[in-house]
Amino acid sequence: MKKILTFLILVLAFNSIKVSAQKTEIKSWNYNINIDYKDSTLFINLNLEAYKTENWKRNYFLFNRYIKIEKAFLNNIPLKYTRSNDTLYIESSNENENEINIYMQYKIPCSYNESLKITKAFSDSTFAYPVQFDSDQIFCERYSKYFPFIYDNFSNYTVNITVPKTYQVYAEHNEINNKSTEDRNCYTYKFFDEDFRFLITKSNIFPSKKLIKNNNTYLKFNFLPSKKRLLSYLNKKPKYITDSIQMDSLYNVIANRSAQALIWYNTNLWEQRFDTLNFVETKIPGLAVNLHSFILFDRSLMNMEVIDNYAFSHEIGHFWVGYNIKYLSKGFYFLSESINEYNNLLFYESWAGETAFENAIKDKINMHYSDIPFFKASFEQVLNQKNGDLKYEMIYCKGVVFAHKFCKMIGKEKYLKIIRDTYRNPNHYITLTDFEESIKKNGCWNKYRKLYKLKL
Repeated sequence: MKKILTFLILVLAFNSIKVSAQKTEIKSWNYNINIDYKDSTLFINLNLEAYKTENWKRNYFLFNRYIKIEKAFLNNIPLKYTRSNDTLYIESSNENENEINIYMQYKIPCSYNESLKITKAFSDSTFAYPVQFDSDQIFCERYSKYFPFIYDNFSNYTVNITVPKTYQVYAEHNEINNKSTEDRNCYTYKFFDEDFRFLITKSNIFPSKKLIKNNNTYLKFNFLPSKKRLLSYLNKKPKYITDSIQMDSLYNVIANRSAQALIWYNTNLWEQRFDTLNFVETKIPGLAVNLHSFILFDRSLMNMEVIDNYAFSHEIGHFWVGYNIKYLSKGFYFLSESINEYNNLLFYESWAGETAFENAIKDKINMHYSDIPFFKASFEQVLNQKNGDLKYEMIYCKGVVFAHKFCKMIGKEKYLKIIRDTYRNPNHYITLTDFEESIKKNGCWNKYRKLYKLKL
């Protein structure tokens, strides 16, 4: 009995040490990023506090090379660094120091003339300029681009975004504080993962708002004013509507289809609770992204053809699938985008019917919406898609077809169970191994392996 008790105590002690170590690692990096917006420019003051860990021994950060660093200090001493592509190499002045404090000051111009100069000067960079914008809205799209960052490092981030009173901020994570002065608004956010994206937009550009209630969730649609809307394409020619009643009917379709998507995902995957979902329209070309607390979409998506081709419900689907994927791991884009798009097609089938669904799959096989000629691809090619040389038709067409083939092999119910088993844990960064373990657990491994023999 004493031996058993001793063993249990050791196990508990070991687990306690593991938990403690995990907490220490989570707390090992602390970012405080103050972003001020003025005269079409983002002014950034960044403080990074850290303890030397395995990650720090690499002595480098990912940081967009377009951004000129104006001031940089390491432990109150001018920071020595070199830059190559989008990598910032740090020279530590004292290798024996355990505590690290980095202060950086830089700015990101958000005007067309300035950004065009920068893009032209650094056109060989592997990453795009860190912001997208139109005259009224600015979207910071990639966390690794506008502040120094190490992938796979779980950190504490405190982000303060200060904007003029006439502007507001939509951010990926829920705000924990909001302070106002006579002429400024300050939004504060705190989060613990690898991503933070936000939109700065004029606060008076959404005169038309639509609010509907779906069960216990309010869906709030922030539409930009428009004298006409694209309805569809007829013989490749755009058809516009200008009548306010027709436009309101279009808004109703968007709102109701979004509500239907919420119901389908909650029913077929697992239930998620939302008090309010914001849908924010922008004029930034081709932009559609799910940001946890709101969905951002370009006005070019506001037409029946796109709505009928399930673009809105794809972004809604990311509330369930696509966020907690370990970045840069094999199969990242298949797990985050191909699976989500196929789930979205299953929702499409629920209201459009089996024939429309099968036609959509045929379009994916033949890449009907792509200018790139038809070709065959292997499952391994899909899994090996990486940032930098990513072929989008591989992920949004071929990857979706592979997911469909697998679903046909094992049946829809078993497929959805594997999705639930893989993605439901919100506190774990999913890898291809997790997906394959769920497949094995559900007795579908041999059929899954057949995907590697196919060319679609």
